[in-house]
Amino acid sequence: MAAPTVITITNGTLVLADTEAGLDTGEAYECQTSEAAINATPNLQTVPATFCEPESQSPAATGYELALTWLQDWTVPGGGLSNYAFINDTQTKWFRLTLEGTTDPIAEGQCRVVAGSFGGAAGTPLTTSTVWPLASKPTITVPT
Repeated sequence: MAAPTVITITNGTLVLADTEAGLDTGEAYECQTSEAAINATPNLQTVPATFCEPESQSPAATGYELALTWLQDWTVPGGGLSNYAFINDTQTKWFRLTLEGTTDPIAEGQCRVVAGSFGGAAGTPLTTSTVWPLASKPTITVPT
């Protein structure tokens, strides 16, 4: 039996860019990001009942989303990730997400940016959580 593999994100990266080629020089937001995950959502299509069979469901393509939580960083020059999300709300952008530095595993794809929160509860660090839908199944490169 193989030993379990445990992943603890301590050096993850999140890079955003206008193009896939731009990911190598895109904006990095790992210092603001406290959570990042690509979530898969199963989709089903309803097959209507016929004279012979009851209604049923058939699998359809899985949907994907980039779920993010970050520290609101409106006060840094340029407004940080908070302002990036606000300015680019509804725009399709490229992302690269790694779990450990710049090494595999690496996930890349296109997402539709969704703005985050502005403000929150007094006396606590301000965060925002949002979900950015992916345009298609992301590419995930794993170690060889």
